[in-house]
Amino acid sequence: MKIDSILRREGIEIVRALSTLEINQIAKKVSDKLCETFKEHDLNRTDLFISISRVKMYTAKMEDQNCKAKYYHKNSSMYFNVNFETQNMESAIIHECIHFIQEIKD
Repeated sequence: MKIDSILRREGIEIVRALSTLEINQIAKKVSDKLCETFKEHDLNRTDLFISISRVKMYTAKMEDQNCKAKYYHKNSSMYFNVNFETQNMESAIIHECIHFIQEIKD
């Protein structure tokens, strides 16, 4: 099944892709925050930034208006609800990036 029809079934309609600048800003904020929060784990800030900055990210209309962000593992993409500003939803972004990080395999 095509990813577009799967996304529609999930209640996600892509509005636009985030720019490289927007993605890099998100990746920097998240990698900085995770490294600060989990100092005892010696996370590599650069590796986190690079991994997160490679995720495809989009703004999207979502059926569930309470949903601010969603990481979709089937196409390794992140979707942010158009009704929410990415600058004002840091915890939702971090939460979804953690889902992505958990999926990384060696």
